[in-house]
Amino acid sequence: MQVYYEAMLHAGTSAFVKVGTSGTGGMGFNIPYTHGEEKPSRVLLSKSAVAGAQTMLIFLLARTPGGPQVVKEIKPTAAIAWKEIGFGPIRRGGTTVALYDCPPEEARKVSDLGVLAPEGDFGQATGAMLESVYVDTGENGLFAAEEFSAITTLGQMEFVTPEEIAAAVVAEIRGGNTGQDVIAGIDASVMGPSYRAGFLRQAALNRLDQLQSEHGVESIAFEILGPPRLSKLLFEAYLLKRNCARITTVLEHSPEELARILLEDLTGDAGLRQQILSVGIPILMPDGERLMRGPVIKSADNEHGWVDLTPANMSRWQERATALQAAIKASQVTDSSSRIDRSYPSMRTWSEDDAIDVGEIAGWLFNYEELGRRGKD
Repeated sequence: MQVYYEAMLHAGTSAFVKVGTSGTGGMGFNIPYTHGEEKPSRVLLSKSAVAGAQTMLIFLLARTPGGPQVVKEIKPTAAIAWKEIGFGPIRRGGTTVALYDCPPEEARKVSDLGVLAPEGDFGQATGAMLESVYVDTGENGLFAAEEFSAITTLGQMEFVTPEEIAAAVVAEIRGGNTGQDVIAGIDASVMGPSYRAGFLRQAALNRLDQLQSEHGVESIAFEILGPPRLSKLLFEAYLLKRNCARITTVLEHSPEELARILLEDLTGDAGLRQQILSVGIPILMPDGERLMRGPVIKSADNEHGWVDLTPANMSRWQERATALQAAIKASQVTDSSSRIDRSYPSMRTWSEDDAIDVGEIAGWLFNYEELGRRGKD
């Protein structure tokens, strides 16, 4: 699915439609048709498991901005038949079934060594191939007449025709609503973010702030959530907050001055330095050549998981500060409607406050710089 996604981005694909499967023809754990002795068989359950896993990956694809605008899956839950009815050689797994014989006088004792082995040198090859009347069901191969009768009888798998599936696919691509798109069904059924959670978010943040004040600690990143880039961004934003407090102040210094100020802070505060290094985030010195690190580092480069004190990175943070500052000002003077998300605190309070909020800045960067926003917009 990752390969599909990247290829579709490259090609500019507008619609992705998968014809999926339940793996059991719509039947449950009691399915009699097992491809083996077990009921249900591991082969069959693996097919169902992979089918479900791919459905969830398609569900994620439908929630990925920049991908195909139409993402659907039609999932037939019956046997699919038929492609052809005819007479001829019977093939299994692409190989014609050879005819063997074992006359009664050559029957072996069940207790003889190897007689019950799944495969062995038994029977006499006749040189002929099995030929019979068959129904070609496509992916599931050839069925004998009575097999087809048994599997399609009422209460068993029954069946659906390929033409009906194709009609549903075409209707969905054209913008119709067949009610048979499982991705739409999942999307309509899952629980998303709630109003209550959004209402209580600030209460949780307030309590976290209280506990940090009571215990004299700053809770920045543990590198359990991941990725290391998130921890890197959080620690870098926190260092800027400690030493600049405001977005405007970040822009008042040269990149070289910012690098020097942050290094002095980390040099003088062993506790903060230890917190960063101990969760697997190394610290790159302003010269870009020396690295402070602990026993574990979670990333092999400064872009994805190092606290980077180089002037080049400080310049990048100033570019981010300028962009965020512009977004804050635009939200206050150009539009007072609900159109703007107002994701940064000062946007929500309609104030000129440009205080650095560490978590909000990291979230803003993941939304706009990393293109990691949820939803398809």
